[in-house]
Amino acid sequence: MAIKHIKGNIFNSKCQTIVNTVNCVGVMGKGIAFVHRLRYPRMYEEYKEHCKNKLIKTGSLWLYTKQENAPWILSFPTKFHWKYPSKIEWIEQGLQKFVETYDKKGITSIAFPLLGTHNGGLDTNQVKRLMDDYLGKCSIDIEIYDYDPNANDDLFASFKAKWLSLDEKTIKAETGIQPQYARKISEIIQNGEANSMISLANYDGIGEKTLEKAFNYVLNRPK
Repeated sequence: MAIKHIKGNIFNSKCQTIVNTVNCVGVMGKGIAFVHRLRYPRMYEEYKEHCKNKLIKTGSLWLYTKQENAPWILSFPTKFHWKYPSKIEWIEQGLQKFVETYDKKGITSIAFPLLGTHNGGLDTNQVKRLMDDYLGKCSIDIEIYDYDPNANDDLFASFKAKWLSLDEKTIKAETGIQPQYARKISEIIQNGEANSMISLANYDGIGEKTLEKAFNYVLNRPK
């Protein structure tokens, strides 16, 4: 099967499985990992437990399939610790493991980010060549996403509409989010400064817990 290279947002993919780039110490605090944490909180709690038990390691892969009506999530360690950069050998080890195991795991199509190139600091062209080399051996549909910060994602429009329909008093009463932080989120999305969950999560001045509360409340709120 051909590999498709796409400049956009990986969460728009219709593939059965989406790759989440992770570290081995139980932190999903930036980029694609943080958005996975917001979207799939039960997966995040299980990931933290696996890290505590030393089950998440470079060169290994962890497949999460427990959330209904959602893609499978394949956690791919690109770092040992979130503070430090990725290493190209860890990318290669993980790709080798994927090629050896994807069929046994029942993976039929998959979307990858460019592994270790954003927060990991690896050279984009080197990673592309390596991924093409290994993934070209697979007999399934594969997409490789080069993240575009201006690309919309599948969930953001829904989040934006629901959030802006709420007043600050309701938000504070039902989530505990203070008005100044609620206003900050509203300002960002009203000004069109964010088009996706990732771009909103990258803004300074909005903490991880605030975003967790906002997403969990808005996205699970009865219609």
